[in-house]
Amino acid sequence: MSQRDRILEATLALMARGGAHGTSMRAVAAACGINVATLYHYFPGKQDLLKAAIEHRRSSDFPASPFPEGLAGTVEGRLGALLDRVFVDMTVDEDLWRALMADAIHGDDDVLRPLLETADAFESALGDWLRTLCPDAPGLHDPAVVRAIRNAAIGVLVEHLPQSEGRREALERRALELAHVFARVAPDQGIARPADSSFEDPVHLPEPVEES
Repeated sequence: MSQRDRILEATLALMARGGAHGTSMRAVAAACGINVATLYHYFPGKQDLLKAAIEHRRSSDFPASPFPEGLAGTVEGRLGALLDRVFVDMTVDEDLWRALMADAIHGDDDVLRPLLETADAFESALGDWLRTLCPDAPGLHDPAVVRAIRNAAIGVLVEHLPQSEGRREALERRALELAHVFARVAPDQGIARPADSSFEDPVHLPEPVEES
């Protein structure tokens, strides 16, 4: 492991314990056994260090394919297996994600921006996974559907990360529930869109009822 990677891993460990606020350049240097001047040689400041650490974790969380050998079975079954794998992988670093989300909720810009970038990277990776694992379900390839699945998956993680008992079983059930819902869009080829997609779908209000 390179010195840079050792610094990033130490930063992630400190962030998992104390969040962004509890992770100082001096603490990271001490954890790595280097002096602060050496740390500044790699990263000009704390914001650069935190961003690089989150990007470092992101690169390992979003592989080219979570199932290189592919998946068999129904679209719903494959989608359920994919979402379950996502939940399992994301909970490996539960302390880190819990701390990062808490910092983001409190408006810490050093964390919020990298987390938003992580959400975008997750959406991009999810789209690639769906096209690879479910080529026979073009409805799941629609960008709006991919984003909806991403948002639902993140919501499930936020809901269950604080859970201490029965979380694995709960996440497995939620993966199956989401797969059951989203697999229904597959036969319909996704969401129909108007020719000019720059406009939102019109909202049709009911006609007013005249009083007699």
